[in-house]
Amino acid sequence: MRQLDLSMKQPVTSLPDLNLARKSMAAGDFSAAFEMAKEHLAHRAEDQDALYIAAVCARYLQDYKSAKSYLETLKQATPDFGRAFQEEGHLLAAQGQKEAAFLVYKMATQFNPTLTASWAAQAKIADDTGRQNEASMATAQLQRLNEMPKELLAVTNHLHEGRILQGEKIVRAFLQKQPHHIEAMRLLADIGTKLGVHEDAEFLLGSAIELDPENIQLRIDYIQVLRKRQKYEDALLQAEALLQKDQDSPVFQSLYAIESMQAGNYDTALEMFDRVLVALPRDASTLTSKGHALKTYGRTEDAITSYQAALKASPSHGDAWYALANLKTYKFSSQEIETMQEVQKNPDLALMARIHIAFALGKAFEDKKNAEAAFENYHLGNQLKRKQTRYTTAQMQEEFAAQKKYCDAALFKKQAKLGCAAPDPIFILGLPRAGSTLIEQILASHSQVDGTLELPNILSLAHKLRGHKHITDRDRYPRILHDLSADELCQLGEDYIQNTKTHRDGAAFFTDKMPNNFRHIGLIKLI
Repeated sequence: MRQLDLSMKQPVTSLPDLNLARKSMAAGDFSAAFEMAKEHLAHRAEDQDALYIAAVCARYLQDYKSAKSYLETLKQATPDFGRAFQEEGHLLAAQGQKEAAFLVYKMATQFNPTLTASWAAQAKIADDTGRQNEASMATAQLQRLNEMPKELLAVTNHLHEGRILQGEKIVRAFLQKQPHHIEAMRLLADIGTKLGVHEDAEFLLGSAIELDPENIQLRIDYIQVLRKRQKYEDALLQAEALLQKDQDSPVFQSLYAIESMQAGNYDTALEMFDRVLVALPRDASTLTSKGHALKTYGRTEDAITSYQAALKASPSHGDAWYALANLKTYKFSSQEIETMQEVQKNPDLALMARIHIAFALGKAFEDKKNAEAAFENYHLGNQLKRKQTRYTTAQMQEEFAAQKKYCDAALFKKQAKLGCAAPDPIFILGLPRAGSTLIEQILASHSQVDGTLELPNILSLAHKLRGHKHITDRDRYPRILHDLSADELCQLGEDYIQNTKTHRDGAAFFTDKMPNNFRHIGLIKLI
């Protein structure tokens, strides 16, 4: 008797083609598209595209209960997805709930400003209810989008929906035809910033500003890139120039305050934050930023007061909850825990706010000795955080394997003593939460050591050596370390010393406690 082959795999049911479902929707056959989407979801319950198609079809079929259910699942699966909020607006409008729809359409355009249907809907609802200012603003945004080249509108949409590389491909092709198009240059710089290629972003924005010096958005983007490159003095000068254009602008005041704080001018920063709060007394972002400045200045109790004021103004402002938790010494009250839990139930809560509140609740419950609830929230925070990061375990393992392969004895023998000879930096390396802060505080208590906390300079150097244009050549760095000349190694070291001077107060030595520098010990040793 022949034995059965138990190793034979069961045939895998092929999933319906969602492109076919989209075609059915375009042809008005919503029933067929709905069935395909539902069949797809039976196998992949959180598939973004299938949930969206199902919600749209259910609305057209007037199955409003199902449409709402699909949208709730979609927003949980992919927070900050603007089209989900736009579709919710359509659903509410279809049921005659115009005011609720208006608010949801506004949220949709906050998450994705390219959604023309949401701007058009806002304009109509505002006009119908006699709110001419809001109608005019929405109409102006709609007109701006309609006048934008279709390629750049597509790029902007890709960026707001997380498809960065698709957006980059389109904008690069567009710039080949129109190399001096200002908005295309700005978008490519934005892509560079998202990918961590800040040097290229700075060059693009600087070039665009030369072509269009009065473009405010270019200036603001430029300041943010300079900050990320730790060119704090340059960023402060740019922020000051904007403030001179309009001393009463809360936006320019806030920018100047933030750049003053980054440059270590805390008195100026606090004075400017207070000026913003005169015009916008309940602005949660400003109150939170002021709290950060007070905390860094050593005024912890005042910082707590500012964070609490931010939360009184906006209980869903996750950054302030996380800032309180991150003080390490702050103990949340039972009322604060209840408030966070209530806010956490809001399906429209932004992704970062949801992450921050999950971690803050984890800390709150840990302090209460409620390990189960603490772990539940820490787990939730990590799950949500994973949705917005490009980190993968496999990629990290590849990186470590490359470090072991190329940073060998032969490399250090060949390139020995070719870097910058300055003895100034003391690198504190290790996994996060392993005690680096305590070591930094012990060292910085010495009169000859400046504590500079976590500096991203080494990570930036590694990214530069990796080269964005060689994205498919994954081990170009650290392999390239074998090929660098003595002058190049020395220059990299000197650049590091020069670029970190802004964080020092004149002591002979300084600390760099960026824990993730452990991934680049070979580079540090060589330069």
